Amino acid sequence: MSNRKIFIWRVFVCAAVISFAIASTALADNRGVNDTVPSASSKQTTFSSLRWWRQNVRCDKGRHLSSALRRARPGATLYVYGTCTESVVIRTDRLKLIGIGDATVDGGGGPSEAVIIVDGARGVRIEGIDVINGADQGVLISRQAQVSLDDMAISLNATVGLSVDRSDIDISDLVLTSNGTGGMDAYAGSNVLATGTIGAHDNGGDGIAVNGKSYLELRGAELSAQHNRGSGVSIINDSRLQIFSFPEAQGSSVTADGNGFAGIGLLGSELSVVGSQFFGSGANVIAARNNAVFGFFMPSGSIISPHATAKFVAEGNGVGMLMEDGASALVVGGLAISGNGAGISAVGAGTLTLVSVEPNPSTVTQNRIDIDLGFGTRLTINEVSVDTLACDETVLVRGTSGCPPLSRR
Repeated sequence: MSNRKIFIWRVFVCAAVISFAIASTALADNRGVNDTVPSASSKQTTFSSLRWWRQNVRCDKGRHLSSALRRARPGATLYVYGTCTESVVIRTDRLKLIGIGDATVDGGGGPSEAVIIVDGARGVRIEGIDVINGADQGVLISRQAQVSLDDMAISLNATVGLSVDRSDIDISDLVLTSNGTGGMDAYAGSNVLATGTIGAHDNGGDGIAVNGKSYLELRGAELSAQHNRGSGVSIINDSRLQIFSFPEAQGSSVTADGNGFAGIGLLGSELSVVGSQFFGSGANVIAARNNAVFGFFMPSGSIISPHATAKFVAEGNGVGMLMEDGASALVVGGLAISGNGAGISAVGAGTLTLVSVEPNPSTVTQNRIDIDLGFGTRLTINEVSVDTLACDETVLVRGTSGCPPLSRR
């Protein structure tokens, strides 16, 4: 045999040995831990069970998630069992991290920026994994990452449960509870799409905060923010909370109850609910009840609901809706404000347009004072049921309800 043929044969043999070693290493990582990979099909082939990119990570038997993540290639799927007591970083695109049973990543209070960091990776999915005990944050999504979080609980972290920095995330069936300074903080131009059930409860600051020109879209989501020390939901600094006109978006809801400051805060930001093809449906319910100070807190904020596809409920708050510093509202149908100290208080607000329509009427009644206006606020009100309306001499009111001159106490 010629030297050239011997060389080619040796190269071929070496390549085969290396390929076998890689497969054997991955298989050995799981051998004696779990020999099968969860699959939707009960007829999983021998080949698919050996694919190294579908790996089981048995933290319940001493394995480490961080080691598996370092080896993972784009498109890998890692199945996590038990409690992984560590902090991890994901930099691999299209990675799937799937929890089996009570899978948990526990930061152990150790020094790390977050228990799970997704650093610039795109197409990442994390599902069925609880994240707890971060010395700082629970989950940090950063550097223009694209991530989906599904069926997770993020709790007992020292600062924020979920931070989103200049990134896009989809969240569904997510619980954020008992975190030190807040449940979720999305900032610096981030985009959050919410579906399913989202809960933010008992956090040390705001339940949900969206700021710095960021967006929170509800697409059929049921968002609940209760018993947070700050506000339930805060939309801050030119950001938006939106419900669009998609059929699948109808039936979205926000429930902000029993929070230490406000139910829903709109600080220089906007809440908009649109959908002309569903005019009058009132299908989307935005409710703030029994919050310590305000139901809706709106310095320089605005509510836009021109098609009566929303119902805005404020009950049992110190002030149902506070509008000031140029705040504005266009609410066609769907006001239900009662049982507050003041229903709507607008001082130094801009233009408020409140219109009642069937089958989604508007009522501001049974508050200690229903609508209290001052300092140049302008109100257009049509067919809204109101018991008491007070103004000072700088206020302009037109419509079906008048404002007696100098009736302000």
